[in-house]
Amino acid sequence: MDFYETVETRRTVREFQPRPVEEEKIARVLNAGLKAPSHNHLREWEFILVKDHEQRKRVIEEGARTENVMDEEQTSRTLADLTDDLQREMYLRALPVQKKMLLNAPELLVICFRMKKSLKDCRTLYELNNFASAWTCIENILLAMAAEGLFGVTYVPHETSSLKRALNIPDDYEVAALIPLGYPKPYRVKQKPASLSEKIHRDTW
Repeated sequence: MDFYETVETRRTVREFQPRPVEEEKIARVLNAGLKAPSHNHLREWEFILVKDHEQRKRVIEEGARTENVMDEEQTSRTLADLTDDLQREMYLRALPVQKKMLLNAPELLVICFRMKKSLKDCRTLYELNNFASAWTCIENILLAMAAEGLFGVTYVPHETSSLKRALNIPDDYEVAALIPLGYPKPYRVKQKPASLSEKIHRDTW
């Protein structure tokens, strides 16, 4: 697929067909991740594919601690700070399926990266370089998924200590995101339109 076509094709998906994902496609997607720029040239990224259903359930409930948000009052509290109508519409659809997508997606990928110190101890942007380069890896993965006809969404847990325990992740590694992925059901998440002419600045803001 042409690169720019891939960029246009990539989209957020939270609901999947039950169709399994071919191992060779997963390998190509993860190899694309490994081609991303790395802060220290060491590519200190690790991938965990959580396939076992009981292990995945434990990771989601004990680790990620996500919940089905069905209660109207709780949903209202979650959406209270969102003023953009399109963003509110997206979250209203996304919140009830958070747990379901992590549990039932054909694949659940956990992206880990090495840190010299814990995130809470970082005081400068420079100290977050490993964290930033993990997301270049993730972007490569998302684009490679699109090229393979696969889609998903990045889920960032609120805290990762329990998730790390559930997955036996070493102390000097952190979790960047969980990515449920697979072949999509026919629904397209709306994105707020963005115009380059309104986003680009010359010499100053």
